[in-house]
Amino acid sequence: MNIFMKHIGKLILLSIICVCHSFYTYAQVSSYTITPVKIVNIQKEVIPPYLSVIEETIAFSDANGNNLINANEKCSIRFKIKNSGRGDAYGCIVRIEAEGDVTGLSYTNQQLPTIKAGASHDIEVPISSSMNTNTGNVTFSILVDEPNGFGTDPIQLNVGTRKFDAPFVEIVSYKIISEGDTQLRKKKPFTLQVLLQNTDQGIAHNIKCNLTIPDNFFLLEGERFQSINILQPNETKLLEFEFQTNAKVDDISNIEFKLSESYGKYAKDASIPLRFGQVISSGMTNIQIKGEDKKRIDITKGSLISDVDEHIPVTTSKNPNMFVLIIANEHYQQVAAVPYALNDGNIFKEYCIKTLGVSEKHVHYIPDATINHIKAQVNWLSNITETWDDPQVIVYYAGHGIPDEASKTAYLLPVDGSGTDVSTGYKLDELYSTLGKMPASRITVFMDACFSGSKREDGMLASARGVALKAKSGVPQGNMVVFSAAQGDETAFPYREQQHGMFTYHLLKKLQETSGDVTLQELGNYIIREVKKRSLEENDKKQTPCVTPSATVGTEWQSWKLK
Repeated sequence: MNIFMKHIGKLILLSIICVCHSFYTYAQVSSYTITPVKIVNIQKEVIPPYLSVIEETIAFSDANGNNLINANEKCSIRFKIKNSGRGDAYGCIVRIEAEGDVTGLSYTNQQLPTIKAGASHDIEVPISSSMNTNTGNVTFSILVDEPNGFGTDPIQLNVGTRKFDAPFVEIVSYKIISEGDTQLRKKKPFTLQVLLQNTDQGIAHNIKCNLTIPDNFFLLEGERFQSINILQPNETKLLEFEFQTNAKVDDISNIEFKLSESYGKYAKDASIPLRFGQVISSGMTNIQIKGEDKKRIDITKGSLISDVDEHIPVTTSKNPNMFVLIIANEHYQQVAAVPYALNDGNIFKEYCIKTLGVSEKHVHYIPDATINHIKAQVNWLSNITETWDDPQVIVYYAGHGIPDEASKTAYLLPVDGSGTDVSTGYKLDELYSTLGKMPASRITVFMDACFSGSKREDGMLASARGVALKAKSGVPQGNMVVFSAAQGDETAFPYREQQHGMFTYHLLKKLQETSGDVTLQELGNYIIREVKKRSLEENDKKQTPCVTPSATVGTEWQSWKLK
């Protein structure tokens, strides 16, 4: 019994202990659960910022200022934000996204410093493009993100993009000048002018020109190595060098120009051939928010010489029965020079050979002819036409003409002639008479001269003569048609921009445009119309060419062709 009671007592005690323990545990849990948790009131303890973009400060800028993202260009979007709130803005990030063709574009998010309450902050978002950028449009969306959600509303900018425009630097023309001489000669100093040009749409930077000089050449003036900072599209740069050679120099020598620019691949080297004895001057044929959309720039290759001196048409047909006499008198011994006369004669010769297909052996070109030269060459024409079947003749003259004041008879003036003594000249009627007696089926005469006593650059040949005379123009004979540069007391003017006589330039221009396939009537109509118009425009003076056929040919000449 005692043992039983002991066990009962232990069970009761154990039950009491368990109940007490359970109550204590419940009390602990209940206390933990129902005790109020302290919650931070953000409205009272965190003072927020208020960020906004100042719209009038939004701006796009680019290196060349055309409001476009051009390939290989650094740009930026700038704007200002203001914190108008009571609290400072911490941990803000400028975030940028773009839609459209973003090929080649680079831009990144950026961390901002703390923006104090009431303060403003300038933001610049750099954008760069590469050579791979395409032409199109990109919409940028930019906002300032604040960690607690108090960032700016996004701003959007639509900007045009443009693909890469390459430059191209090349030598487009050159000219050789030797003072007082019409030929390039060994041992005599001469000047080489070279025209450098950017002939494509991109801007060329850091242009280098390195000159390689052949043996036995000596550089008197100019630099072997030259640098040019920039060449805009279509822009030119004149380089000038003075050389002298010794007697050992090769008859044909090349001066080499090595050209480069900043990209290293948009420039063309050039080689200028010099042939001693050649007639000079000489030329080389082969010698671009709302963006301001870059228009294609019209590239006109610059030149130190006339446009008719280049791109001379070349025919494959031959003109074996044609004989040509060219007399070009520029440097007179007793009277004023005739500007560009040598260039007139030299280029007309080129057209006769290349465009009209005349054999080079059949073309006699006499620069600065004396009276004896003229007579000898007219005799050559007489003799050669007598030995040929169905010969045809072209005679070209550029130089002074003078009138006999008493008879008004016209004379060609050789370079050794006097402007006041017609006996030193060659009578125009005598020339026409001699030509008319030749057994030629067609004789075409081009006279870039006036016979009023005036000079090509205005003024009078003889200082004592104050007025121009209306000279007789001569009477064509035989199967002859004469193209004259001016009528009566008019002057045959130069075309300074083109470095030719006004008459000769338009003669050559029509041959160039038609490749020589033009009738004499078409040629005459063109020359008369264009010279009259251009002379008034350039010289403010009348110059009226005319075409005079002989009585023999009637209207038949109108369908004749030189080719």
